[in-house]
Amino acid sequence: MAEVALKIVETNEVETKAVDIVEQAKAVMVKDNETYTAAGYLWKQIGDMIKEVKDTFDPICDAAHKAHKAATEKRAKYLDPLTNAQKSVKKLMSDYDAEQERIRREEEARLAEIARKEEEERLLQEAILAEEEAKRNGATQEEAAQEASAIINEQVYVAPVVVPKATPKLHGGPVYREVWSAQITDIKALCLAVAQGKASPECVVGNMPVLNRMAAALKKTMNIPGVQAISRRV
Repeated sequence: MAEVALKIVETNEVETKAVDIVEQAKAVMVKDNETYTAAGYLWKQIGDMIKEVKDTFDPICDAAHKAHKAATEKRAKYLDPLTNAQKSVKKLMSDYDAEQERIRREEEARLAEIARKEEEERLLQEAILAEEEAKRNGATQEEAAQEASAIINEQVYVAPVVVPKATPKLHGGPVYREVWSAQITDIKALCLAVAQGKASPECVVGNMPVLNRMAAALKKTMNIPGVQAISRRV
């Protein structure tokens, strides 16, 4: 404690002297030989003060730097494995969530297809009944067939099928986001697109940041020959 107190006193003295000499420098005027000589003396004093400041504070800075480095290394010893572990767990969760989403969408598509076929079958039966009813009411075979055809050709409307998300929603759990980037699939097609004015010259190989920014902005709608927008979950 005594050493720390002494060091504080030393730095306080140096701080005071440094401030004083800076104030002196602000007031200096060089207009004749006498003031020129006085300025030279002050210039040397400033140089000596610079050395004194360095001699006083450099050990403190070095000690602080070493302490900071040691603390940083200690923190990294525990923080880095924890960070990596968190990323690993999130990756497992993200993969599971993505797979469940794929299954959910496939089930939606399957149920929508079933609903579409059921609606088509309903229209077909309705057309058959309408044709028979038309014949009973005296319509010709052609007229009855036309009425049935009109029903069959009606646009099939199926209400949207929504399958609930299977993955549980966790309060405070990880949030997944898609990161889009560009992948060149055909360099010749890309160069041809640039030559034909269909893509900016900035898109040529060696300028992937431009393509990546375009992929991030346009996502699935990105349409550049020889380039594909891809995404990954993070």
